[in-house]
Amino acid sequence: MINLIVILISAIMFGLLLVWWRWPSFRVWIEAPKYSMLRQERRFDDQLTGKRKGSEPFQAHSAAPPAMPESAPYRA
Repeated sequence: MINLIVILISAIMFGLLLVWWRWPSFRVWIEAPKYSMLRQERRFDDQLTGKRKGSEPFQAHSAAPPAMPESAPYRA
């Protein structure tokens, strides 16, 4: 019984990985919560420290996440 559960979960994960790799629009949708969480974290960090300064040697949030295309089904 455990073997059946492991095989089913593995098949589901392989299917999701295949769909994620094959269709970029699905990839944008599935990764949207990650980017919205990063935007929210950056907003809270900026409120605590004031505006980010360009003269700092290391910036934790220096690279912005890629912009979501207009055709993305999920909008924050």
